[in-house]
Parts: sequence; structure tokens; C-alpha cells
Amino acid sequence: MEILYHKIIDGDEVMEIDYICGYKTKEIFGMLKFQKNIQKILIDVRFNKIEYPRISRRSGILFNKFMKYFVYPLIVKKSITENNVKHIFSQEWGYLLNYIELDKSVINCYDLIPWVYENNHSFFWKLNIKGLNKADKIITISEYSKNDIIKHLGYPEDRIHIIYPAVDHEHYFPNKSKEILKKFNINENEYVILYVGSEQQRKNVPFLIKSFAILKNNLPHVKLIKIGKPQKRGKREENLNLISKLNLQNDILIIDTVPEADLPRYYNAADLFVYPSLYEGFGLPPLEAMACGCPVITSNTSSLPEVVGDAGIMFDPCDVDGLADLMYTVLTNEILKEDMSKKGLERAKLFTWEISARNTLKIYEDLQ
Repeated sequence: MEILYHKIIDGDEVMEIDYICGYKTKEIFGMLKFQKNIQKILIDVRFNKIEYPRISRRSGILFNKFMKYFVYPLIVKKSITENNVKHIFSQEWGYLLNYIELDKSVINCYDLIPWVYENNHSFFWKLNIKGLNKADKIITISEYSKNDIIKHLGYPEDRIHIIYPAVDHEHYFPNKSKEILKKFNINENEYVILYVGSEQQRKNVPFLIKSFAILKNNLPHVKLIKIGKPQKRGKREENLNLISKLNLQNDILIIDTVPEADLPRYYNAADLFVYPSLYEGFGLPPLEAMACGCPVITSNTSSLPEVVGDAGIMFDPCDVDGLADLMYTVLTNEILKEDMSKKGLERAKLFTWEISARNTLKIYEDLQ
């Protein structure tokens, strides 16, 4: 856990902002790429290093909750500056607004997946929901998430601002090569389908595996690569059992993590990116794939149509045969693949950190 205190200097104007955050630091610093727009950023990062005792897993969870809900609010209260804009970077820290009166407060609510989709109405999530309603403004990442916030929180629509995430286009760009796949003994003439994400229930991975099995019967020279940790106990075992049952052990490659620098290489090596998720606040992997020129097909659910627009092809995430047919069509039609790649590249250009940063700064200015 950390508190970030930024002085953002734009010409002669000085705006002081307290950033209160938990663990989404990658997204935070991605959204704050003001370097091209603002002359200088001075960042004073104060890390609260806590020496965790060697205790059991259950005791560790209780200890973490104690630190988060009882100690961290005291640290925040001691560190904030009056009259500064207070920016909380995740809905999972919304509870802070119940313990501390934060004037000029803005909070990022990426989605309400635990509350709406997972039906997690625990005491702690009730605190987050109550806190979200106390924020002066909410930033969310899609029209779909905005509608969820209005529906389930009753929060005023005019105080919700949509700021889309983006990709670093200096990192994610077309550079077609299958070189990175050689270490997995994948041949140049084999089709490669890529999925990047976890194996949580809403990610719908078993559906993708079953659909891939149908595709494999009609298109033998095809592989599926899945990148990402399971993030849910027991799901990896379930998926491996399904893969074994369908006799796909030699056709599906599961990689837990890859270095950030290598991820664009996988997008560039793939012939098709498939995202079968049932529920997303935004869905960054399809955008990353499009930025690399990889054709994208994704579910027609939640926020995903907002991400891909008309650049990708959408499918019903309950229709196993339909997805298999769609994957076959895209993989075997070079003209269609090329058209999807071009449209995806144009679509991805609409999502830049420069736009996200300027829109965030505008909200700060409104609160000053």
C-alpha cells in the first residue's frame, strides 16, 4: 500500500493532488503519462513498508484486513493535505470515504464485478459501496460500467465521468513475426489462436476450450495459447482435466506469465485473438491485440462492444458451435483477416494515454 503525492506543474500553474491507492499501480502510472503535455511532474512516493509476521494463511488474511481497514485509514488521514484534490484509484478502497472526510474527492470505479456479477455483498463490500456514494466524482472506464454504477448505487449520472483506458502505442504495434513461438515447437504453417486473461468463472475459458476442440476437427493445424494465471483456486485443475478429456494436451499451451516486453510479440505472432468473457468493465487485451494488428473476435457482452466497435467480430458466448465456425472463417479467409487487422489498428488509435490524462486533468480542474 502506498500514498502518492504529486505536484503537477503546467507552466506557472501548480496543482497539488493527493493520490491514494492500493495495488493498481501499473494502471495508475499508465493513466498519468502527462510528460508530453505538462512540463514537469514531481513525484514523492512514500512507501509504508510493513513487516508481515510468519502466520497461517487464515491469520494472514485477517491481518491484511486489519491493516487495510483499520491502520491504512489512519495513514491516509495523516498524509493528506487540506484543499488538495483527493484521488482514490480503485473502488476497493472506497471504504476510506466512510472513515475520513475527504473534500474534493474523486474515485476510480473500474467495475462492480464483485457486487453485481459475483454477488459479493459482504460487510467489506458494503463499506466500499457506501464509500463510493460519498465521492464528489466517480471516474469509470466504460458506458457499461457507468450504467451499472447508476443502477446499483443510485449515484448521480452527471457526476460520473468515463475515461477509457489505453495502450502504450510505442510498445504495442504491428511487428509480425512467429519467432517467439519456435521455443514451443509451433511450426510457421500452423494457425495460432491467442487468449490473454485469467481463468475466473466470468472469463469463460472452458467454453473456449470446447469450441477449440470443435475447430480442431475441421482445422488440424491449429494451436491455442492461453497466457495468464488462473486467479481462482481450482480453475486450472478443472481446465487441465477438460483439455485432457478432449485429448488436446498437445494443442493447447498454457503460460502463466510472460515479461511485459514479450506480450506484444505474442499478439504479433497470433493469427487470431479470441476473448470469450461474460463480463468486463472494459477489457484491455482485445485493445492490445488490435494495436498489434491481430484480428479480434470477442463476446457481445458487457463493455466489450464498446472496446472493439466495428473493428472486431462479436459472438454469443454461449454458442460453442457458433464460435468454432467463426474462428474457422476468420483463420481461413486471408482477405477478412487483413481487413480486420486494418480496422483494429485504426480503432486502437482512438485509445491513447494522452487523451486519458487530459480528461483526468480536466476533472481535477473542475474540483479546484
